[in-house]
Amino acid sequence: MKSSVVRVVLLVIGLMCARSAFAQQPLEASLSFVSDPGDYIGGGQAQTFTLDAAWITSRSGNDGGYFGLTVFPADGSFWFVDLAAPAGAQLTPGLYDAAARYPFQTPGQPGLSVSGDGRGCNTLTGSFEVLESRIGPNGFIERLHARFEQHCEGATAALRGELRVVNPPPPPALQITLSTTAAGRHERMGGRVVVSGTVVCTVPTTVGLNGALTQAVTRFALARATTYTNLPCSPTPTRWTMEFVPQGGVPFGNGLAELDVSASGYDGWYGQFVNATVRTAVRLQSGR
Repeated sequence: MKSSVVRVVLLVIGLMCARSAFAQQPLEASLSFVSDPGDYIGGGQAQTFTLDAAWITSRSGNDGGYFGLTVFPADGSFWFVDLAAPAGAQLTPGLYDAAARYPFQTPGQPGLSVSGDGRGCNTLTGSFEVLESRIGPNGFIERLHARFEQHCEGATAALRGELRVVNPPPPPALQITLSTTAAGRHERMGGRVVVSGTVVCTVPTTVGLNGALTQAVTRFALARATTYTNLPCSPTPTRWTMEFVPQGGVPFGNGLAELDVSASGYDGWYGQFVNATVRTAVRLQSGR
């Protein structure tokens, strides 16, 4: 039970610190390491894991500056590897020296952490070398080949290892298309206005719609109102409707008004919000 709790805590910490992290089941993956006698993490063993006998997932985030590997072998053990470039950099090929324990490294340091079976370093020194990397859209790491060396608590004994991962192509990012109708309906009594349109999302999500409507009723009077709604969105066009109640005592009337609508939806895969806006003139007509 204790080791399972440690496993979950380590994984959650990694996901929280790797901004915009997304997990992926690789097409090809392997992790191997050799542990010196006295090394706390590897216990002096040599291990090799592949997809043939282990469940392996990879994570990437921080716009290509972070990569993580999770390995669950058939024997019930578990292993985690975290590699991070200095803040603002990507994991491009090269040597990352003077690494500190991920995710507690300083912004100018690379981060490294190899842990497993409930054993992790409180502090560590080490380095890793990225031999090959391919970073796709939104920092998605399509492939990575790296070697690492880790020393726990300043010990001489080392854990040395290597990982290779080839991921499937990244899924498409969320895109939102927003449209409005050319006409709106307003009520003579009170000046309430109803406008509508459609929204399309390339990836199913929930979108929030913010609307603002303004109309110059006379040279000296401006009708205005704002509203908000949310609704499910998918590749099939979804009709939306907004009701605007005049604010400030000036009702809307027949004629042109300026409509601003913005849509915001969360792309769960890439861990980011996507926005779309439209500004247009709508002709308000009295409702029946």
